[in-house]
Amino acid sequence: NILSVFLTFLDKIFYNQNEDLTFIKPAEGFISRAYNPERGHNGTDYVMKENNPIFASASGYVVFADYTTNFGYTIIINHAENYLTKYLHCSSLLKKDGDFVRQGEMIALSGNSGTESTGPHLHFEIWKDGKPIDPSKVIIKF
Repeated sequence: NILSVFLTFLDKIFYNQNEDLTFIKPAEGFISRAYNPERGHNGTDYVMKENNPIFASASGYVVFADYTTNFGYTIIINHAENYLTKYLHCSSLLKKDGDFVRQGEMIALSGNSGTESTGPHLHFEIWKDGKPIDPSKVIIKF
């Protein structure tokens, strides 16, 4: 409707790329595997049942929302200050390319999709300047 289009327009105009960026946990779940790039693990795995809510860790624009063979249903969000967040192995995606999302907004449901999934969980990554970083170092209330 007209109101939702107008509110989306306002979000895009007033979204401040220079605001202080904070990250929150993208989901509730037990951490089964921590960030360990030396062993090829560029993120944090949160174990949970399928179809649990996944939330945007920070505000930004969805730059990828699709299915990939290895990682299943995946969302990638571009944030201020050259950050990206990645949400892998979802069961379904609630946002599409180009959508603006606010921190804490539900963006997907947890799943077990993709050939590299080891069971129902969320694999979550944070990238800064094109390189993965340890989510536990930047998430508030990790």
